[in-house]
Amino acid sequence: LAGAASVGSWGYRRPSYRINRRLTGQEMDVQRLQNVAYLYLCRLEEAKRWMEAVLGAELPGPVELERTLRNGVTLAKLSHHFDPAHVPLERIYDPDQHRYQDVGLQYRHTENINLWRSAMMSAGLPSVFYPETIDVYNGKNIPKLIHCIHALSHFLSQQGLAPPILGLKGKVSFTDEEINHMELELSQHHDPMESFEDIGDILTEELSVDAAAVQTAVDAVNAAVARGQLGATAQALRNPAALLTGLQEAHMSSYQEALEQARMRKAELAADQVRSDWSEKEPFHPIIQIFCQQAELQAGPGAANPGGTGRASLLLRGSGPASGWPRRLLCGSP
Repeated sequence: LAGAASVGSWGYRRPSYRINRRLTGQEMDVQRLQNVAYLYLCRLEEAKRWMEAVLGAELPGPVELERTLRNGVTLAKLSHHFDPAHVPLERIYDPDQHRYQDVGLQYRHTENINLWRSAMMSAGLPSVFYPETIDVYNGKNIPKLIHCIHALSHFLSQQGLAPPILGLKGKVSFTDEEINHMELELSQHHDPMESFEDIGDILTEELSVDAAAVQTAVDAVNAAVARGQLGATAQALRNPAALLTGLQEAHMSSYQEALEQARMRKAELAADQVRSDWSEKEPFHPIIQIFCQQAELQAGPGAANPGGTGRASLLLRGSGPASGWPRRLLCGSP
């Protein structure tokens, strides 16, 4: 340890100790709390900058951000960006936070938090990350909230819906006041701190799926689309085992049409391939059964959604889009 006070490599000001003296237990506790406070402030700043990038708006500093997150406005606006159909702007209570600034938190602010939780559920983020609505509103266990925002950032980034969150440890500094404030807050925090490093492993574990159940659900969608039965198609698309997200009830007929067109395109490609391999001397009577894969089922409705591109309007909860256009063919003569 240096003999004079200096700014630590992690941004907070360390106390001065003589080089020939070992730290006391109390001094070690102080240093440990400073380390924890700094690391948590880094996580808070990371979440802040990520939300700013998504929202395109400036947010308050880390300490003030903890307070304002309790009204759920920022969380609801964040939800609007990745699920605008589920969280339209007009459903957000006190969107300009004028009510909050005038009279403080109102119980109706919990509606914003519930919108955020509901949007995450609709998107497929595992519920193990969610803080309770009342805990967010009361400012209890805010580290759990920040941990959830980090998990959401990883989840959305993997699906191409948001930029990745950037690590700031050792790259940012905080004032003594911010460090001291966070030390006091964390010393009163009795729940264990969430492990931010384990988010990726938790996501992988929670998002593992039963492949057989998924295939059965996908086959049911294909069968309904082939029969041209809108009601059956809608029911099959709603099946949670199909792992399809972002479905909009008002556009079920458009989904049916988009998926029928996808099947027709695949049938044409498959028939051309089979015909090119068939002997010209033999009659050509192929019976071709076309099955859309899970990623294609997801992309078809995506193109039918308002503003959809067929790419990212709807996303899989699973491992990501399938590559290419895999197909199953049954070819033969009648």
